[in-house]
Amino acid sequence: MHPPENNSHLLTRRALKWAIYLAGAGAAVLATIVVVYALQARARLPTLQIWHQIELENEFQADRSDAPASFTAYRAMEERLFAELRQRVLDSPESPDTAKLSRYNPNSVVARLALDTTYNHSYEIAPLGEPRGSVLLVHGLSDSPYSMRALAETFVAQGYYVVALRMPGHGTTPSGLLDVSWEDWYAAVVLAAKHAKASGGDNNPLIACGHSTGAALVTLYSLRAQQDSSLPKPQHLHLVSAAIGISPFAVLTNVLSGLSFVPGFEKAKWMDVLPEYDPYKYNSFPVNAANQIYKLTHVVQDTIGTLTPEQLASMPRVHMYQSIVDATVTSNQVVRGLLGRLPARGHELVLFDINRQENIESLIAPGPLEDLERLRAATDLPFRVTLIANRGRDTRSVAAYTREPGASEVTIKELPFEWPAGVFSVGHVSLPFPVDDPVYGLAPPPSPEPRFNLGDIAVKGESGALIVGLGAFARLRSNPFFDVIKSNVIATLDSPRATP
Repeated sequence: MHPPENNSHLLTRRALKWAIYLAGAGAAVLATIVVVYALQARARLPTLQIWHQIELENEFQADRSDAPASFTAYRAMEERLFAELRQRVLDSPESPDTAKLSRYNPNSVVARLALDTTYNHSYEIAPLGEPRGSVLLVHGLSDSPYSMRALAETFVAQGYYVVALRMPGHGTTPSGLLDVSWEDWYAAVVLAAKHAKASGGDNNPLIACGHSTGAALVTLYSLRAQQDSSLPKPQHLHLVSAAIGISPFAVLTNVLSGLSFVPGFEKAKWMDVLPEYDPYKYNSFPVNAANQIYKLTHVVQDTIGTLTPEQLASMPRVHMYQSIVDATVTSNQVVRGLLGRLPARGHELVLFDINRQENIESLIAPGPLEDLERLRAATDLPFRVTLIANRGRDTRSVAAYTREPGASEVTIKELPFEWPAGVFSVGHVSLPFPVDDPVYGLAPPPSPEPRFNLGDIAVKGESGALIVGLGAFARLRSNPFFDVIKSNVIATLDSPRATP
């Protein structure tokens, strides 16, 4: 006879069976998600064009054996990349594009902006006279260095040498984001930061600025610079709509494209496939792009956790600019993910409220307004909070409401700005662009040159009549309060120059 099994052994076996069952069920659920996503992508998305599929050979990859070791070499490789783009996409008889508003139709005004200006490339701007310091500017995901144009001009006017980086995979074709990694972006940031420091003078300050994903990258760079003496340390960080934390559901991007290797299911690599009518931003968006920003935000959070209190205290001063209404990140995420984890050192958060005069608060999603109320209620924050908001509910004019670190009192400063009629909020993509931006502005200046302005398009019509959603044109693309950011940037500089 066999001795009876003891209770602990039976419990272990039962637990193992349940674990196997749950693992199998989880695998089945994930497999179902992958299959359903692949099928709906195949049915929903339009035909992929060459700019959704081509792999450009001259794109930077950190692990290439011939990867550039300097920013000068990076830019030389970039020039070869754009020559390849023109040859293999725009001038190729195998890929003619006749759409009037396509950036890949060489005869379109959009293509002229995309190819005949510097703004899809990395660029450098030297000030008049000896530089007082240097600035590294890094754009966001699917954007280009154009999005840092206004900030670049601000810093150059103050005597700073500017280096604006084109992140790998950007400025060319959306397919550039199919295989790019956050490590590629970060490696390019390191090259650009070292070059910026050398160009601005070894004894002068280095400042780093980023928008969205670019903000996450310069944050990671600054965190690592506290541990790596080979990395020049910035003195200030200016972070616009910083992608410090994103939705936890983004983890699904690791599995969504699981069937994309199967012939006929290549569309599973894409979340959106849209016409490319924007000269400086991709409209199509691949699954991998979401996956990489998800990974990057986790690396940022993990890296913060590895720093000692002394290293955190030596972080550069952080200046964050955030819209209360943001479809990508929230003020709660930037506080919990970065500002709330840093000791007091002059850090600040500048928030842009909704337009309270529009009387649509009941239509605003509750999350952003709840985040704002939590910030208002907290009086022990280790950073300054400034809210740009209406002076009253009966006016579109705005004021700055500021509370110093640890204080409960609020000081009020009237501002010479007001909400444009019909605009109820700024947002994630709009913050770095002034209203007179020639491409994205609400009020672009007159120009004798052919112009293509996306910021002042006001279309109305039947839903479904356009192959892009009406929301693509309703979303605000410029910031009526950009001068708040500009003035704050200038105020943080040592002995800023007078502005005209």
